[in-house]
Amino acid sequence: MKKVYILFISFVLLLCNFGVSKAVSKDILITEIQTGSEVSATEEFVEIYNNGIDSKDISGWSLYYKSATGSSWIKKATIISKVLSKGEFFVFSTNMSGDITYSSTFSELGGNIQIRDSVGLVVDQFAWGSANSPLGSAASESRPGQSMYRIYDFESAIMQNTDDNFNDFEISNTPTPSKLPELIVPEEDTEPIKYFPLELSEIFPDPATPLSDSSDEFIEIYNPNSEDVELSGWKLVDESGAEFIIKNNVITAGSRLAIFVTDSKITLNNTGDSVQLINPNGEVVDESDNYGDAKEGLGWIKSGGLWQWSVGASPGQPNTEIYEEVETSAGAAVKNVKKATKKASVKKAKSTSKPKTSKVNSGTSKSNVSPPLEETSKSKNSNLWTWLLVAAGLGTIGYGVYEYRTEIQIRIQKLRAKFGSRS
Repeated sequence: MKKVYILFISFVLLLCNFGVSKAVSKDILITEIQTGSEVSATEEFVEIYNNGIDSKDISGWSLYYKSATGSSWIKKATIISKVLSKGEFFVFSTNMSGDITYSSTFSELGGNIQIRDSVGLVVDQFAWGSANSPLGSAASESRPGQSMYRIYDFESAIMQNTDDNFNDFEISNTPTPSKLPELIVPEEDTEPIKYFPLELSEIFPDPATPLSDSSDEFIEIYNPNSEDVELSGWKLVDESGAEFIIKNNVITAGSRLAIFVTDSKITLNNTGDSVQLINPNGEVVDESDNYGDAKEGLGWIKSGGLWQWSVGASPGQPNTEIYEEVETSAGAAVKNVKKATKKASVKKAKSTSKPKTSKVNSGTSKSNVSPPLEETSKSKNSNLWTWLLVAAGLGTIGYGVYEYRTEIQIRIQKLRAKFGSRS
């Protein structure tokens, strides 16, 4: 019986070791990650920190990595022997100074890392960019020379941990491996940062088949400035209050950036909606007009300072022709664009011009001048009636001759006999 009990306990422990479950410790945390420096993309590091109140033996603990969309984890390094004191850091690094080294692998655009203890249980997990295995949501990716660091509360002297990578990490322009991030003390009475003005340029609320609302709706921002604008902290908000905070994105000078519903999660209402563009100071920089009932397949664009429908949508590109509706005689609305309208008006002008009149040479008698069309028509009608009457008379006479032909023959014979006897 004892043997069976031991086997059962061993099986349970094996199940715990197998796979990657939720973190088992709140003390040891991943606190800073760099995926590459300004000098080299291979200069990486992962920093962990003892956020608890007691020392922790981390001997045999390992760093694991998985690509953004990968399914298998790769062991990068294992700590041989180390006791981590309260408030102490430990750094895994590539060719930089650190406590233990590993070969570079990280992608700037997205990746997943884990710290596992000596029996293989996940202690902490972190994902950035487009990675598929975050705690909560993936953190925003950093750029070369930057790092992703965990928010540190200097007042309570602890690292923030809400089990959500997106909420717990920020971008640092000054990586600090083995050190706390620098305390930034805001200056008093400082003026708010001035941001370049940006504009909303197009909204696409109702894509036509084969496109779909769930993937092809978008909101477009235009940068009219001669300089690139960093969009981190800018927000898009619709009438329902749904908002999207833009992180780590740049819109280049004179260009347009389309943000699709798959990223913003802002679903545009087909019965009418509007969008606000808000800068990091909380100022509404631009706001679209409400488009009312959405027109399938058409873009709601700003053109010449006015919001109106365009023929089709053009994400990231200059807007297309303006769409107009005209009522037919049957009352049905038909599509019309400005260019087509202009051509139609030209044709109309030609058809309504006065007909040319023939010139009459000087000295020509009035009798040579053609009579007005109306008088000629009357004359022709009069002649027609005359001929009709003549034809009717002749027909009547012919009918009488045919009807009384016998009597007429007898009369003619009598007349011949009479005049013949006289001779």
